[in-house]
Amino acid sequence: MLDKEIENKTTNTYVKNRNNVTFEIFLDSVINNSCNRFLLSLVNDYEEGQWRFNKFNRYIMDTLAETALSKKERESLREEHPYSLMEKSVERLNKKEGEVGEIFLYGIMRKYYNALPIVPKIFYKQNSNDYAKGADSVHLTIENQECHLWLGESKFYKDISEAISKAIKSIKELLEKNRLNKEKSIIIVSDFESFIEDKKDEISEENIEKIKKILRQETSIDELKNILHIPISIIYQCSITEGNRDNRLSEEYKRKIVNFHQKQAEKAIEKITEELGDIHNIHEIKFHIILFPVPEKERIKDNFIKKIGSFILND
Repeated sequence: MLDKEIENKTTNTYVKNRNNVTFEIFLDSVINNSCNRFLLSLVNDYEEGQWRFNKFNRYIMDTLAETALSKKERESLREEHPYSLMEKSVERLNKKEGEVGEIFLYGIMRKYYNALPIVPKIFYKQNSNDYAKGADSVHLTIENQECHLWLGESKFYKDISEAISKAIKSIKELLEKNRLNKEKSIIIVSDFESFIEDKKDEISEENIEKIKKILRQETSIDELKNILHIPISIIYQCSITEGNRDNRLSEEYKRKIVNFHQKQAEKAIEKITEELGDIHNIHEIKFHIILFPVPEKERIKDNFIKKIGSFILND
C-alpha cells in the first residue's frame, strides 16, 4: 500500500537511471509543489536481520576513483591496473577522516542522475590533508540537448539538523560571486572539454557554445544560475533506522522514514528561503535535498578508514 502512495508522489527530477541505483528509493518528489525544490529519499536494505554495512562500504570504495582521479588517470589505470587505480585514489584522501559524504554524493550523481564528473574535487586538493575548496562535487547533466551544472554540498553528521544548517551555510558562501567565478575557472581547466567531446551526439553545437559562454569569466553569474542545480546530500545517524526492530524494510519503517524525510526537507527549504533569500535570482536555482539514514556513523567512518588503510603501502 505504501509503495503505491510513494509512487503517486514521485515526479521527474532530472533522473535517467532510476533502475541503476544501489539503494532503495523511498521518495523522489517535489517539495511543497515547487518546480525547483526536490527531495530524494534513499535507504540501505537489510540482510539476515542486519543493516548492510558491507554493501554501503563497497559502494563507497567502488565510487572512490570517480572523486579522486582525473578522467585520463581513470582510463589509463582501470583496465590493466585496478589495484594501482585504488592505491592512487587513496593517496588523494584525508587519511584521518576520509570523505565518505563526498564520495556518496558522487556515486548518486553518476548512477542516479547520469551526471558527468567533470571536476573530481579530491583530485584538485593541494595535498592529502587539505579539504577541497568550494563545492563538494561538480557535475554536468544533459537534458533535452541542454547542459545543466550541478554544484553539490555533502555532509555526514550524527545530527541531521546540524548537517542541514552547516550545508546551507556552506552553500551561502558558495553562491558568492567570486566563489562561483572560481568554480567556473576550475571547470574550464578540468576534464570539461573531453566530456563534451564524448557527448557530442547528445548535445547540439549551439548548446555546447552556450555552456562554454556561461563558463567564461566575463559572462554574468545570472546566466549560470539559470542552469544551476545544488544537490544537498545528508548522511545522518538515524534513530528510526537504529531502532528498527524488524531489521527489514517493513511498511512501518518505510512510513516513518518517508514522513521524517518530508518534514526535514521542508525545514531545509524553509531555511534556504530564510538564509539565502537575499541572493539575487535564488528562485532560479534548483535545490535537491538528498537524505540517507544510517544506524551508526562511527562504524561506517571506522570501516572506511580501515579499508583505505589496506591500500597504503608501508616503506
